[in-house]
Amino acid sequence: MLNCVLIGAGYIAANHAEALIANESTKVVGVVCRNPEHAEALVEKFGEGCKYYPTLEAACAENKVDYVDICTPTPTHEEYTVKAARLGCHVLCEKPVTFSMESLENMIDACRYAGVKFMVAHVVRFMGEPAKIKDMVQSGALGDVHFFYEKRLCQHPAWSTWHRNPAVSGGGLYDLNIHDIDFLYSVFGMPKTIYATGWKSPSGCWNHVATTLTWDNARAVCETSLEMTGNFPFSVEQRCTGDKGTVVYSLSAGANINDSGVQVAFAFYPEGAETPEVVTSEDLGGFNGEINAFVDAVENDKAVPIAADEVKDVLRIILATKKSLEENVLVTL
Repeated sequence: MLNCVLIGAGYIAANHAEALIANESTKVVGVVCRNPEHAEALVEKFGEGCKYYPTLEAACAENKVDYVDICTPTPTHEEYTVKAARLGCHVLCEKPVTFSMESLENMIDACRYAGVKFMVAHVVRFMGEPAKIKDMVQSGALGDVHFFYEKRLCQHPAWSTWHRNPAVSGGGLYDLNIHDIDFLYSVFGMPKTIYATGWKSPSGCWNHVATTLTWDNARAVCETSLEMTGNFPFSVEQRCTGDKGTVVYSLSAGANINDSGVQVAFAFYPEGAETPEVVTSEDLGGFNGEINAFVDAVENDKAVPIAADEVKDVLRIILATKKSLEENVLVTL
């Protein structure tokens, strides 16, 4: 049994909490949060043996902590990762990992020096439908890929105010766009060029972004918005067309992806066929899947499924997108 400390007590921490409870190899012994009132509900959920701690150092002083799960706002990730590494804890860190390459290098170096594992929780890789599309692309089921389109559109989260502060959330570019950029990277690798256009909010967040990415044998557009209006539903789409057919996955929810009434469609339109085929995919667990995979790596001393070099590449793409947005230039990687 591995002892875990959950750092953070907000919306994402609550999602991770359910997955931590479901993991049979994990016992959550502490919740670290600046505000004890925010942590109370999670401590109660974890049950006997779990306590609130004001600092990670206090939690580690009372417990043998095998790993930490960092679910705090992005500017705190580097501090907590370095502390955890120095305390001998493996690190699972929510996305976006950080805002600069220097900060990420510090996190990776601290974990490498301490001999602990480090993984960033890019959850889309652990969702069944995207994983199925990746398999269809890489297995050749779609033939030569002509074009890939992705969208992820939503309102500002009702559960936070800090998303409107670019210094805390990074805006839609970092907080939302990174989901689909990481997925495209997992499918095609590092793009050759990037060009992005978008809209920056009065607070300084790039919250509407459309990015064009090119590889030697593929092209993609990734559309992101964190500032849809009215009662616009949380909406996701992935559509890939090759010379053997087109696969389309779409999801529509309420204002939030966890709202009831989620509608999902997943179909393949083979070239030359008159009717589409319904596509089924394996349930990879989402939050449960990423935590299970990380815990398995720690428990069995295996490589984590999302390597540090991949995390660096994805951040490079986001930084290149930001450069393109701000300077109106095509960026070559």
